Amino acid sequence: MEADVRTAVRAHFARRKEDGPLLDRALHAFLGRLDAAHRSAESGGDDLARDSALDGWASASVRQLSVLDPDDPAAEDAQELANASFSAAERLRHKDFDTLTDAELGEIRRLIRLMRIPAGLRRSRRYRRGGNRRLDLRRLLRSSLRFGGEPLQFSFRRPRLKPRPLVLICDISGSMERYTRVLLNFTYAIENATEQVEAFVFATRLTRITRMLRSHDAEAALDRVTGAVTDWSGGTRIGEAIASFNRRFGRRVLAHGATVVLISDGWDRGDPAQLRDAVARLQRSCHRLIWMNPLMGDPAYEPLTTGLQAALPYVDDFLPCHNLASLESLGRLLLRAHDRRPVRRQAAWPVGA
Repeated sequence: MEADVRTAVRAHFARRKEDGPLLDRALHAFLGRLDAAHRSAESGGDDLARDSALDGWASASVRQLSVLDPDDPAAEDAQELANASFSAAERLRHKDFDTLTDAELGEIRRLIRLMRIPAGLRRSRRYRRGGNRRLDLRRLLRSSLRFGGEPLQFSFRRPRLKPRPLVLICDISGSMERYTRVLLNFTYAIENATEQVEAFVFATRLTRITRMLRSHDAEAALDRVTGAVTDWSGGTRIGEAIASFNRRFGRRVLAHGATVVLISDGWDRGDPAQLRDAVARLQRSCHRLIWMNPLMGDPAYEPLTTGLQAALPYVDDFLPCHNLASLESLGRLLLRAHDRRPVRRQAAWPVGA
């Protein structure tokens, strides 16, 4: 048993060959404290001794197997390295993409590609056994035949859950140039880790890039996107791009209650009324419309552009996307709000939408 635990600990925590002996000593210390707690409880000792042993066990757990001999230089070095790595990673998570050095940008891209953003689940029209609310009348009637037609054995059913489709629409115009490459890495990570994902980019026109991103080589996939998109770092016509999406892909892509994530800074050269109408129609067609704006990383930012002010009443969530922590928040939102549509308080639909 202990050998299996040791193997599991090494497989999970070891990053180098030299980490093995260090993890073995940590596990030995951890198990020793656990045995002491059990012996104290079984011997009927006083509560103070038992609580003390259990407190020692909890302390060892909280320190994540780092309870080593304090005189061991390897243990001290490992603890300092772990603390430094954690602090550096935390700083990097909250650092604006616009301020990253080349080395930090490379690390952020690597971390983003390891992200697993859940698209949430939706209820299917099919059912399975289980639950305690909805009676399964067919199974109930069939089982009643064994009791002379009396319904004595109740059965219940619940909807099957399926992955909810996710649609990403990313702005690659000139005003987004500082963030485009990182956000495309984010799009690539979601496309290759989540089922039923569609990806689009736009500046002055809409381009579907779903198939281009399906590759094990991230850089090759992003290079294909760069070569295929003709309006890279151009002007911005958000309203026209979303209207094009609604017209060309809306029925096909949004048919099963998809969540739509629109990534843009909101700077638009088009007609504000067209943007408003297009966003309103998009919201009515999808399960949830999330607008992510990298400019929201600035505490003083306010959505003052005419087009954005016209569109925001038809957006369910308005979130930042300026650093790694803000991208992680998208996953938490999708998990928390996957079931029902958000409450949409709107006075009236825009004319012509």
